[in-house]
Amino acid sequence: MANERKRGSELEVAILEAAFEILQTSGYENMTFQNVAKRAQTSRTVLYRRYETKVNLLHALIRYKSKRALGGNMIDLLQDKGSLRGNLLTVVQLYQQFFEAVGPEILSAMVFELSQKKELFQQFGERARESNFIMMKKIQHFAKQNGEINHEFTPMQMSLPFDLLRFENLIRGGNVSEEYLIKLVDEVLMPIYSGEK
Repeated sequence: MANERKRGSELEVAILEAAFEILQTSGYENMTFQNVAKRAQTSRTVLYRRYETKVNLLHALIRYKSKRALGGNMIDLLQDKGSLRGNLLTVVQLYQQFFEAVGPEILSAMVFELSQKKELFQQFGERARESNFIMMKKIQHFAKQNGEINHEFTPMQMSLPFDLLRFENLIRGGNVSEEYLIKLVDEVLMPIYSGEK
């Protein structure tokens, strides 16, 4: 009996898992649409129809690995812990879980692809920044609601935790511990966001 053709989400999972396996076992240079299609038991035409470019495929892979590891979207997982410190700790923990779920191979491949396409790099950077700001505005709202602050966070303040974790994971190579996250919140973020001098 012939293999049944995969469709919908089953096909998407097969494609993304195939891309990830190739990336892990053979390296990014071998993650071609031809190799992914072969491993996922589909055609290159199907891949191009769904993803168009390797950047689109990598972006889908990032979303897939992140959502699977976290159990949902980061913004939806951010619930009020009752304190600014607790909420900041939750954000940095979620963002670090994102980096660990996606892994250095996928992130390095995405950075490489985006570095070749300046306009795309700017678009993805803006989308990431907007997403980061939404999370920080949610934290700001909780802190105001809890009576901990009465000021607005600046754009630079809203970018800070994400920029620091991107630096640690992409430039310094990861290995970010829970102890580091606690120190980041207590020694850097709390004094900035609470308005303490």
